[in-house]
Formats: sequence, C-alpha cells, structure tokens
Amino acid sequence: MRLRSYLYLWGLFAVSGILADDIDFSAAAQSISAALADPSFVPYTKPTQKISEFIALGDSYTAGTGCNGNYEILSNDAVRGKRAYPIQMERRDAVYNSILNDCIYRVWRPGDCQTTLDTLQRELDSGSFQDKAGGADPRESFQVDAMGPECNDYTWAPWPRLWGRPTLTQALREQLNDKVRQVNAAIKAAAEDLKRMGVIYVNGIQDAYNGHRYCEQGASEGQTEYSVWFWTAGSPINTASEGPGDPNNAASTDSVDLAQGLLDFIFPGQNKVIPTEQSASSTPPWEWDGAEKYPDLQSLLDGIRAAAGDADPLAAIPFNYMRSFHPKATAYAEHASALFAAIADNRGAVGTGGDEGQQVAIASYINPLGDPASWERLLTYDTKKVSVLVANVLNGPDYVVDDNWKSVINQVASQGKKILGYVRTGYLGVSQQQFTTRLGSHDLADWASQIEQDIDKWYELYDTSLGGIFFDEGWPECGPNNIYADLYAYINDYTKRKHPGAYTVLNPGSPIAQCFEDTMDTLLTFESSYETYTSSFVPNDWTPKDPRKIWHIIYKVPQDQIVNVATLASSRNAGLLEITDDDQPNPYDNLPNEAYMKAVIGAVSGGTPPISSPAKITNSYVAGLPSDVVISSSDYSSVTLTWSPVANALGYAVYKDSVQVLELPASLTRATIGMLDPGTSNIAFEVRAILSSGSGGSSRIIPASTKSLPENGTIANVGFTQNGDTVIYKADVLVPYAFVRLFIGIKQPDPGIGRGWPIQAPADVTGWAQHEIVNYLVEGNDFYSGLYKYTGAWYETTTANADWTWSSIGVASQSQNGYTYTWSVPLAGTDAVASEYVIQGQGYAPIKNVFMGTLRHYGTI
Repeated sequence: MRLRSYLYLWGLFAVSGILADDIDFSAAAQSISAALADPSFVPYTKPTQKISEFIALGDSYTAGTGCNGNYEILSNDAVRGKRAYPIQMERRDAVYNSILNDCIYRVWRPGDCQTTLDTLQRELDSGSFQDKAGGADPRESFQVDAMGPECNDYTWAPWPRLWGRPTLTQALREQLNDKVRQVNAAIKAAAEDLKRMGVIYVNGIQDAYNGHRYCEQGASEGQTEYSVWFWTAGSPINTASEGPGDPNNAASTDSVDLAQGLLDFIFPGQNKVIPTEQSASSTPPWEWDGAEKYPDLQSLLDGIRAAAGDADPLAAIPFNYMRSFHPKATAYAEHASALFAAIADNRGAVGTGGDEGQQVAIASYINPLGDPASWERLLTYDTKKVSVLVANVLNGPDYVVDDNWKSVINQVASQGKKILGYVRTGYLGVSQQQFTTRLGSHDLADWASQIEQDIDKWYELYDTSLGGIFFDEGWPECGPNNIYADLYAYINDYTKRKHPGAYTVLNPGSPIAQCFEDTMDTLLTFESSYETYTSSFVPNDWTPKDPRKIWHIIYKVPQDQIVNVATLASSRNAGLLEITDDDQPNPYDNLPNEAYMKAVIGAVSGGTPPISSPAKITNSYVAGLPSDVVISSSDYSSVTLTWSPVANALGYAVYKDSVQVLELPASLTRATIGMLDPGTSNIAFEVRAILSSGSGGSSRIIPASTKSLPENGTIANVGFTQNGDTVIYKADVLVPYAFVRLFIGIKQPDPGIGRGWPIQAPADVTGWAQHEIVNYLVEGNDFYSGLYKYTGAWYETTTANADWTWSSIGVASQSQNGYTYTWSVPLAGTDAVASEYVIQGQGYAPIKNVFMGTLRHYGTI
C-alpha cells in the first residue's frame, strides 16, 4: 500500500509525498509516541558541542544546510548539508526562493517584491498553505526587539545595475518577519492536527536568537560577524561552520551522531544506543529496521529525489546565496537542545485516547512577579488534568513584552498546556453598562477593530508560545440577523487563520443562545458562587455535541464539596472546570492551597482542549475596492477609515504599510486603527474588499498621520476644585490607556516613617531618588468607579516590595468626555489631602504619572 505520510518532530516534519511502499510511517509515529510515554524511557543526553550531523524531515532549513560549511547537491533540485540524512523532501509552497530573489538579492529575472509577498499572504489567508505545511519553524531573521534604522541603506544585490538595488528598509524587514511568524503559525497548526498520532510540537527558540539576527546594532553591511547566527551571501563557500570571525571555533566532528539518534525514533525496533562517528559506518541509518527499501545510501537518495521532483530552489543561484538565511552550527545546536528537552518533557503529554475527559481550566489572573510560587505550582500539574491557563497583563497584552509574563507563558507552552491571552470585548458596547473602547467609542466596528488589534498584539509580543485567546465580556445575545454571534464567529476565524492552532474561548459568564455554539472552541457559560451553582443554576437551552464546548467557573467552593461540584458540572455538560475557594471581589487573583488543588485535580479525568479549524476561504482580496475610502478622523494615536459598502462583499481587509492589520465582516464599513505612535506621518492605509471571485484595479493607498503630543505629554491640563467635602479632579488623557487612575495622599510624617503606596518619580537635579506616597485610590469606568483605601503593609524604610492591597470604602464617580476625565470624590470621613494627588495612565502606552503632591527624597522604592 502506498502511504502519504506526515512525520512531525519538533516542528521538523515530512510533508505529503511518496517514498517507499513498505514503510508504515503512521505506525512509526505511533511507536514514537509509545516510546516517549514509557516511564522507562531515558532521553538522550543534551549535546555539549555544536551540530555535526542533522536529520532533515522537511526542507533545506532542516537539511542542515550550512551546519558545517559544506554542502552536497542531490540531482539539481535539492541541497542538503553534507552530514545530514534527509528522509523526505518536497518543495515548500511558501515562495521562499522567490521572496529572496525578488526582495533581497534580485539575482535572476526578479519579479516585484510586494507582489510576491502578497502571493504568500493569499496562501496564508486562504488556509491552503496549512494544508501543505512543512518546514522547520524558522526564526525571524531580522532583529525584532527594537527594530530601527540599522540596515536601511544596506543592499545584498550582487548586480544592482542589471536588476536593481533593493535596500533592507525597516518596512521590508518588518514585512519579512511578519510573514515568518504567520508561516510558523501555519506549521504549528498542521502539527496540532496530528497530535493524537503522538506528534510533538516544540515551540521555537525565539529568545535564543536575540542579539544574533541580521541588522543588529553594529553589524556591518555584509553581516559576516561571528555574532550573527545566519549565513550571508558575503561568507565564502568553503568556510568553517561559524562563518568569518572565529575560524578557530569550527563544529565538532567527533561527537554524538544526532542524525542517527533521531532515526532511532523514526525507525524504532532494535533499542540501539547512539553510535559514535567511529561506529556509525557499521550501522548506517539506511540499514535499520523499516528501511529495507534502501539497501544503500544511493537508494535512499534516489527515493528522496523521486519525492522532491518539483523542488526548484533556483539552482542558478550560487550556494553561498542559497545558504543565506540558514542558521550556522551554533544556532542548530540551540534547536537540538530544545528538541532533546522536548523529548524528555513531553513523554507524558502525547499519545492516544482520553482527550475528551473533563479537565481543569484556570482563569489565572495571578501576577507572576507578585506571586511566582503560584505559577511554579501551576507548572507542576499534569497537563492532561490542568490544560488551560489565562494570561492577563494589563486588561490585555499591553504594548511591550512583560518579561515576567513571557517567562511563565514560555514555560507553560513548553509543557503542552494552552495559555490564552486575555482580550476584552466589552459586551460589544451594547450592554447596560455601554462600555467604550479605549478610545472612548461605543461603535461596533471600533470594538471589532480593537479586539483584532489586541489579538495580533498578543501574538506579536509572545509569538507561538501563546496557545490562543480568551475573549472576556462576551455578549450572549444573537442580535438582529445574528449580527453579534456572526461578529464573534468572524473574529474567531480571523484569529485562527492568522494564528493557526489558536484555541479560542468566549466568556459571557452566563447562559448563551445556541447561535453561538460554533462561534468559538469553548464557551464559558457560568461564573458565580457555589451557592448559586447548587441552588439557582440556569442552564443553556441547548446541549453541546462535545462537553468541552462548555466551561464553568465556580468559586467559594468548600474543599469537601469539590468532587460533588465536579460531578454536578459533568452532568451539566461542562467539560472544562475551575473550582476555587477564593471569593469576590476577585476570585481569580489567588491559587488555592496545595491540598485543595490536589483535590480538584483528582476530581477530573483529564483530556485536551478542543481546537477547531477556521472556515476555509477561497476568496479574493480585491485591490481598488472600495473606491471611496477616506480618513474620517485621526488623533494622537489612532486613525479612523470609512467607506461605502461594496456589492456582494464578504468582508473587508485593512492594511497598514502593506501589512494586513484588520479583517472585518461586510456589515461593518468603518475601521479604527489604534496603538499608533504620536506625531507619525506618511502612514499608508489600504482597504480591500473580500469577494468570492473577481479582480479590481490597482491598490488605492490612503496616506495618514497622527497628531504630535503637547509638551506635557500624554496627560495634560490636570487640576482640581473643592466644594465642601467633595473634590472634582480633571485631566485630559490624550492617548488610550488600559487604566487611568487617581491616587490621593495624606499629610505624611517626616521622611523614613511614611506609610502607603509609593509611586516612583524621576530623580531630582541632585540625583536623589524621589517618590510620592498615596493612600487612596479611585479606579473604575463610567459605569462604576470605586474609592479605595490602602491597607497594605508597606512603609518607607522597608526593603520589601510594596503589596498592592486596597479596601473598598465607597463610590467615587468617574466620567469621560472626549479626552477629558472627571472624578467626583467624596472625602468626608477620610484623612485625605485633596492637593496631594497623582494621575496615572498605564497599559498600551508608556506609563505616565503626573505628580501634583509632595515628592519625598528617602532612598529608593
């Protein structure tokens, strides 16, 4: 029987193709799973040297191209490292070679760079790339932490007079990195499809490449420095594995044969030890069990050549160009270390069966800096039992990476758990509270715009370690013509197409109509107390096909009732469950004690979350339509576009500087793009209609700019007035923050014995560190805003971190009108001093504190 095979290990996997008739690759994958799950399994020792041999399951990136500075050509259509043993190869459909030729080198009859990038984007948008996905989880090649002007004037084109001189502009680098992220997401999704076969997907080693990409600060135009981990065209062909810069640090060749170690899993059966290079010739991989089809190396290469018949890496390009954008040996060693760690870490997380059992999902709004011990415990729990966690940085992703959250997100992902990024949907602005977006809008299109931008920001900051999105404040009503349910479904498809493999949860926290059944992977339909759950529970009026469709959160549960609650939840078709002894006002900020958690974990059978695929599209993204897009408004950090409906449109895609940033359903003809830098000009926007078929005209670019901030920055015109015991505070907040807070202080004693919450201020002119101590807080929104008193233990001479502990003492109204925030604060019965206050903006922009009280000079906080 001729088998079409997929073998995945660490994101290195063979793609659909034909090899030997008599090798059962599916059975081999099952054997891998069984071997990894066996408690007696001992993982291979982590190599301490650079890669000398490598097995290729996929394309040239995994074929070891460049890992020892030499190469071989198989026929004229496939290149691999000299000591790599490819098992199966097929040309990748990510137009990789065309992108390099058209956008970077322009070596041979190049085409238009943007057209080639758009071709790849269409493959990704339609889902067809995922169907053919193979490859090796490559890293973003250009520096990403603080992309700047380095390289803007550099070119790697060898014949600029003949084919042009493309430069490595920041815009081009951003596009190339963005495409790599999307391709990696599609590869991950393809691997997830075969998880039940025992597939192990290992998240990329993004951080290891920091400081080692192209265009890092100080690198030369040739990028041949030893610190750069990617090959460049400027490196000679016959060079050490690390390229110019350190000729004395070549790859070891007398080391463990990593290629044969991997083949031991692909063709298991003899329990072989890893041979050394000296003994490798006695048991070459093409003589192992299951490989009888290939009596010698040449037969194996002939099989590879037959499976790679359509490979076309533009053989006319010299090898030093083809090797470019491939890792050096040091980078390959980092990949190998991740692979071997994954083999050890994932042995209990793969295999067959048991996926549909009840499992624990935790809305883990626990700050990893404030409570690292809770996260350490969460990481120890069985992935089958505790399968889903939630990350919430600042009511969403914020605008920069939070290193503490990044650390736990990466660790959770490495264990196979799903950790979801929190995205607020504000009940779409239609609930009684009439919630607004961060920019102060109730408009449905503005909510959709903000939601999609937050989704993409999560993945931009935390990459493929993120397991999906937790959509909070979900509106549970279908709406006229199902407009609200359809919008959530559209956002779900957008998420999954752009970030394949994403697990999605919608949280209305209450019963939901059946029109929502297929909007997200899981619906959180109960979020209340044990008393309510056992005495006045209101079910959905429909039954899910899969219990994992439903998630219940029950708080204030006595420990001796845990098993009863889990059993009750199962009878109510809740496949995901959170049980806690915590209580209001925030039942999600603490993890129960260990005995309690063990009881919860023991009450469920375990499984995996359900992850559906997005609706496949074969539509056209038509340039030139709509033809009447205009900038309807802009401010310091956002631009709003509007347009007229296009007949038969299925939706609209919005692009910023040639990168897609939004996709909206046909019912919405407005988009607000936020998180823009103030004072930016020449921003290029485009809107394309999504049609079932057809073509339009040329791209219609709409230029835009944002306003520059005043001298005072993002918060201005701060002041207060007092009328008896009520104080009115006002401030103009010019950019949207996740939180805008008002702090009020008291008359503090002499420096050294003050108590309260300290807020760091810039050092004064003498270099003394400064802070202001506050004792009251006003926080909330137009619907509800509370007045709180600091009840933490911090005092001025302590070396401990200040604890964020506040107790509610009443209500202080807050309103927003345009940029202006107004707080009405009743200070009767308090010791607050009205003139001692701080206005603070935090989240989605650099934190801003406007100090209007007394700054103190007692050390640091």
